[in-house]
Amino acid sequence: MSTDVQTKKEAYKRGEEQGRADALAGKPYADPPRDGSRGEKDQYANGYDWGYEQGKAQKLDLVVWQEGGVEDAPGGLGTTINICVRTPNWSETVDAGACKHVFTAPTGFRWNGTVGAQYKRIDQTTGGNLPPVQATVGDDGRTLTFTYHVHLNTGSDDKDCIVYTCGLEAVDGAGAGRHTDGVAQVGTAPPAKLKAEVIEDED
Repeated sequence: MSTDVQTKKEAYKRGEEQGRADALAGKPYADPPRDGSRGEKDQYANGYDWGYEQGKAQKLDLVVWQEGGVEDAPGGLGTTINICVRTPNWSETVDAGACKHVFTAPTGFRWNGTVGAQYKRIDQTTGGNLPPVQATVGDDGRTLTFTYHVHLNTGSDDKDCIVYTCGLEAVDGAGAGRHTDGVAQVGTAPPAKLKAEVIEDED
């Protein structure tokens, strides 16, 4: 196979992979430039078109869920809640870009504004060296909002799932009981239910 043919095949494959990744991540069609020479640029664009269409046909939604149970007492020390994001089968490559995150605390709780992000692998190891999360808490304390770059399985450092560890505390005067009306919304992914229990202060 000539070098020219091989180069065109590689360009087509790169375009196909990028088109599929963009579609799966919900990104708009990029419309790669063409020059009409049927060379490397055109082959990349043709591959992108095919990959984008295939990606739309098998579009993956990110999966969002709460890890573990959470409880706190009014006037207590506060707690943290882990909100996780992964691809459906854990292994798909997705780069969704900057996604808006909106987390609503369950009744009886409020956010304290602290959010940490890290990758957590299936083998329970962590990593990623992620940039800090710049989060804003709404006036009522129940709404936590931030924008963050979501990418999974694009390399060796972003495997399996992202975990956001968010500071949470029971509000003064909240009655004891379990509340399941919290919501975690990450980009266009289906929202996840957030749950927490207000317990009585043992003191």
